[in-house]
Amino acid sequence: MEETLAVYHRVLSFAGIAIYAKRNWDSKIWVCFQTFNFFMGTLCFIFTTGFVVANYSDLLIFIEAACIWTTGVIMTISLGVCLVFRNKFRVFLTEMAFKDEMLEMPLIKYVFKYGEGKKLLELKEMVTVSQEKLLKYTRVLLKFYVTSVWLVATLYLCSPIYEMISEGDATMRLLAFDMWFPWSLENLGVYIASFIFHAYAGYLCCIAYPGLQLTIILLLGQVIRQLRILTFILKNLNELVEEVIKDQDDQWQVHCTAVLAQCVDHYIKLKRFSNRLNVICQPFYLTLILVAIMLVCMCSVKIAISNKLSPDTIKYYVHEFCFIMVVLMFCLLGQQVDTECEQLELAVTENWYIFDKQHKMNVRIFKIALSQRMPIFIFGSIKLSLPTFTWFIKTGMSFFTLVMSVLEE
Repeated sequence: MEETLAVYHRVLSFAGIAIYAKRNWDSKIWVCFQTFNFFMGTLCFIFTTGFVVANYSDLLIFIEAACIWTTGVIMTISLGVCLVFRNKFRVFLTEMAFKDEMLEMPLIKYVFKYGEGKKLLELKEMVTVSQEKLLKYTRVLLKFYVTSVWLVATLYLCSPIYEMISEGDATMRLLAFDMWFPWSLENLGVYIASFIFHAYAGYLCCIAYPGLQLTIILLLGQVIRQLRILTFILKNLNELVEEVIKDQDDQWQVHCTAVLAQCVDHYIKLKRFSNRLNVICQPFYLTLILVAIMLVCMCSVKIAISNKLSPDTIKYYVHEFCFIMVVLMFCLLGQQVDTECEQLELAVTENWYIFDKQHKMNVRIFKIALSQRMPIFIFGSIKLSLPTFTWFIKTGMSFFTLVMSVLEE
């Protein structure tokens, strides 16, 4: 756990986001640095928006500018969400990342202290291994994501430098990203300062994108993991309780009902956590989907009308691929949460007929609560799911077909 949290902290601290710090995470220095980076992101959004508005009449330039504008929108929103909700994210991490909430469940405590039976040992291994796998996979994914975004930013930054060197024209003032500036770039010093701003904004994306998104993935991953553990407990409730009480047959029913009550309590905690997280992230999900549709469309158009293997075109391949993968990751997470809730709903009625009347009543009440699930809404009634990802791809390609038909005419 310490290794994964250290990697998260190293990455996010470059943008002043210190929610993973062990101490002084909310100090004035960190907040000032984080505020400064949000200000830089806001400037990037303003300058890219200005360029898009100024070149709306030239469709080819507009397409290139729109790819940069969409990226700037997500970066600014990501930095803003991390700044405005830094206290809440710290609370979320305290609940779900800095400690394993499953270890607070009385049955799990007993398993780690006294568990000897086959199912008890299987449950113990499941709790331990699933936590290790989640932390390992999110750590690897964070490193891969940072590398991918860093590659995109580097390709954008190297492209104008390569073009200026190949042209051999000292008066060229090419920039990495299409932005409108309220000042002239004729002066070499002003041009260099503007290019440095571009480089800073570009590499700020390498922090803002993976930082917020992998934090959300880590938190949702914990929700999925703990739902899966609850499902295992309820599916094997009879065997687990028999191994706990051993030969005390008169205590079997009481312990079964007590374990069910523990599962109900933990599910309520998970649902409350998921709802609180969704309230904060819902606008981010909506913006990500809408902006990604535009970016996929514009990158596809740029690739279609350009030399497919030129250095300038390669960056659009990587840019589009990264956004598609991001949307796919969130849709898969939303789908998996829904699937795990469905499995839990089925598990709660496993062998219901062997229990007494009071236990059956508790099962019926719990099943009604589980039927509501814990969907991750984008906005309104639209959920993050695989059908949503299919809609995202179809809509992006529809816009692509429309823009290509306009260009052909």
